[in-house]
Amino acid sequence: MKRIFFLTALLCLVPAYAAPGTNVYDVEVLVFENRIPELEGSELWTAERNRPPVPEPSTTAAYGAAVGDLALKNAAAALERAGQYRVLVHQRWRQAAEEKSATKPVWLRNPDGQMEGSFRFYMSRFLHVDLDLILREKSGDAAGVNYRLAEHRRVKTQELQYFDHPKLGVLVRITQAGKD
Repeated sequence: MKRIFFLTALLCLVPAYAAPGTNVYDVEVLVFENRIPELEGSELWTAERNRPPVPEPSTTAAYGAAVGDLALKNAAAALERAGQYRVLVHQRWRQAAEEKSATKPVWLRNPDGQMEGSFRFYMSRFLHVDLDLILREKSGDAAGVNYRLAEHRRVKTQELQYFDHPKLGVLVRITQAGKD
């Protein structure tokens, strides 16, 4: 009887140890333009000439289709209502967290092409995000000014990440798939 009890208990415990942890995540990104001129201060935030260009769309990968509700939809609505911000991109997709060399950036672009750039999510001991966005501000017939937000950051699931720039803001929310 003890042997049957022991085998039953062992069989109940094995799936808990044998089941690998999921490395699939839901990634949600909300990019918005800041239209408050007094926040710019006296600094000039133009794109630097010596920096490498934003990766071309041909180097990007399409991950799983949009999943579920957008968790940041209330934030997007509040930004739009405020009138001092304009939502440029709001996307959500599902992808596996793999090594940096195995992941390709997701191309983010607003419909009028004023903002575009790459977003890379990967695992390297911890979860990481690489963000490289360009906002093109046109002024009449002239080419205008380019503003760049390029940042690398270690991220945690279930935490809201905010990437800040005087002209751009990015909210990122990463959750394990199915754990919203």
